Amino acid sequence: MTISLKEAGEIQQGRIHSKLSDCKSTFDASSPFCNPIFLVALEERLCVGGNTGWQPHHIELPDHQIVIPSYIKQHSYGEYVFDWAWADAYQRYGVEYYPKLVTMQPFTPITSNKHLGGNLNASLIKQWVDSVYTVCEQQQLSSWHCNFIGKDLADEFAELGLMTRHGVQFEWLNKGYQDFNDFLASFTSRKRKNTNKERRSAQQNVDAIHWKIGADIDSAALDAFYLCYQTTYLKRGQQAYLSLAFFKQLCENMGESMLLVVAEKDQQIIASALFFFDETNLYGRYWGSVQQTDMLHFELCFYQGIEFAISRGINRFNPGTQGEHKLLRGFEPITTYSSHYVKRSDFSVAIADFCRQERMQMAQYKQQCLQLLPYKQSCD
Repeated sequence: MTISLKEAGEIQQGRIHSKLSDCKSTFDASSPFCNPIFLVALEERLCVGGNTGWQPHHIELPDHQIVIPSYIKQHSYGEYVFDWAWADAYQRYGVEYYPKLVTMQPFTPITSNKHLGGNLNASLIKQWVDSVYTVCEQQQLSSWHCNFIGKDLADEFAELGLMTRHGVQFEWLNKGYQDFNDFLASFTSRKRKNTNKERRSAQQNVDAIHWKIGADIDSAALDAFYLCYQTTYLKRGQQAYLSLAFFKQLCENMGESMLLVVAEKDQQIIASALFFFDETNLYGRYWGSVQQTDMLHFELCFYQGIEFAISRGINRFNPGTQGEHKLLRGFEPITTYSSHYVKRSDFSVAIADFCRQERMQMAQYKQQCLQLLPYKQSCD
């Protein structure tokens, strides 16, 4: 059975609440991106659905009031667990890889729960997988991909015969730092000097840097942010995934979980970075600038985020996917997990072998990344 996310809200308390505080009492969100407010805004502002290649097809476990936000995909954009090679292999053999089923928060490579509602146990996980098999058969889908899940759930899926993929992201961990200088004291002398030099370069090229939260993110600031965000995509010859209306809806309904960092010059916002946060985690998500300014990306997206996390006592800061340059700025490598089902056995055998080799490569890569961290040996 499939339902809309609005109906998912009715399963829990009769409606999706307009404030994050109310929504937390209804849904046990493991991140702001599991909040129905975030997911519904994607649908209502047409960032998914229509001709986007993300067709909502949410799975319900009706007896247990659990909804699993999922999407039938016509491409592999916006997923960050790359399966283009799999699609190419299908094409070479004259077999259709798309459509496929994906379970994740669209455009959001954050490890979190992938369901709304009650707790999962082994029996419910088996029911979930059986429901996926049914959907894939009924909709003639090639495969299912459950991206950015915890290790425990990936292990449960592996017991049921699904394939596991590993990836590597980079996260900053708050080790009880009192302020940014306390954090920098854990660096080697050379790396500490490099960081201070980067920050001076960025800050000297702008007039001011401000944090805006909740009501402080007014229309003018949000419009300026969106121009920066969209401009950065256009510079790469791409279109932004998300609309201004989407961001406005989020600000109206969950603005107290959003941090906008803006850099101003000549009384104009020239660059901005949008973060989401809860009591224990900070997530760097969207960045943009309308002019090239040396080191400003690092300042707004990394260093300002670290300062904010320290000021709020936030434990963990995920600044976004990819980017080995994060290592030199104190972000440590972590393993990410995803689980996959491929319906055709003639392809699944080869793909399973690919996943095994990839896991070994990711383990080696993670060890190599650890050698690049800027911390003193005693802090490794």
